[in-house]
Amino acid sequence: MPDIDDFRLFVAVAQSGSFAAGAEALRISPSLASRRIASLEETMGARLLRRSTRRVQLTDAGARFFRWAEQTIASYEDISGEIGMQAQEPVGTVRIAANDYMGPRYLLDAVTRFREQHPRVRLVLSLQEDPIAAIKLGYDIAIHVGPMPEETLVGRRIHTYRRLICAAPDYLASHGTPTSPDDLERHNCLVHSLNDTQRWTFRNQEGAFVTRDVGSVIETNSYPALLNLAIRRLGLIRIADMMAAPAIARGDLQEVLADFRSVDPDGRDPAVWLTYAERPRLPSVRLMADYLLETLKALSEPATD
Repeated sequence: MPDIDDFRLFVAVAQSGSFAAGAEALRISPSLASRRIASLEETMGARLLRRSTRRVQLTDAGARFFRWAEQTIASYEDISGEIGMQAQEPVGTVRIAANDYMGPRYLLDAVTRFREQHPRVRLVLSLQEDPIAAIKLGYDIAIHVGPMPEETLVGRRIHTYRRLICAAPDYLASHGTPTSPDDLERHNCLVHSLNDTQRWTFRNQEGAFVTRDVGSVIETNSYPALLNLAIRRLGLIRIADMMAAPAIARGDLQEVLADFRSVDPDGRDPAVWLTYAERPRLPSVRLMADYLLETLKALSEPATD
């Protein structure tokens, strides 16, 4: 007989349209995910997914099963959470996603302490380039760095921060130091593939906003990779002050354009957000969300003005 994780796997595969993405949500291999879905289809006596080389899609029977599976998962987690809270000890599984900088730097300490206090809560952690996308795969909480989350999600701000424009001193010595955003088009810029890649927005000291195209030469989805590429003298980066500070202190990087504050396209300062879906949440998820918000605020360095 299928268990609740089979239903979670089916929902994740159906939502993402991919066995690989669905398997990632449950931290299993794609081949195992495929076998478990096949077993589920055999148990139900119907083909639930239509497979192709590009995408997995729901059949008519699969669409009906998908709606039932979502409701079953929600009911199961609601009752398990309520029973756990009645016993004065929360239970259940909480799925958390963060990027490859925030996760190791802040999240590991937080979840270690949480587990010490709540040993019956099972945690699933995923480090990925787009934590917000994990919400659509069934994750409960995402630690998101950058603009305010989309309106369909709930975002609780942990803290704002400044983005700095930095480069290695040797790069500046050979390519010149930019003195205004107009100079960026002539420089080698290293950009993050998810955050305003080819156009950077600034607010000057008078409060006026300027947006400029940048001369992108390398693009990656990893901020630690961007930092290391800049230290290797490959170009300018736009990166959070809290991440750049150690390299600046060592002399590996130097800030430029300090009179121009790098902001989001809407003119707001970027922030670290705790994000979750706008839907009823289990007691264990609410508990973890409140705990992370309080703990990450305490662990995070304050933004500098």
